Amino acid sequence: MRTLDQVETALRSAKASLAVEGLSLNSKQEQLVKDQLLGRISHEAFMEKALEMSLNE
Repeated sequence: MRTLDQVETALRSAKASLAVEGLSLNSKQEQLVKDQLLGRISHEAFMEKALEMSLNE
């Protein structure tokens, strides 16, 4: 299980990499990633919600 500090550090790094490519995460996407990395939701639930988000944009 990851700590909140580890997740925040990883997320900052990922967001910087996305920014280089001209991409970003909105607050809902960021929260979804945090929930999965912290073990609050399963990988399967993450994939379902990510797909749902992508179809609604």
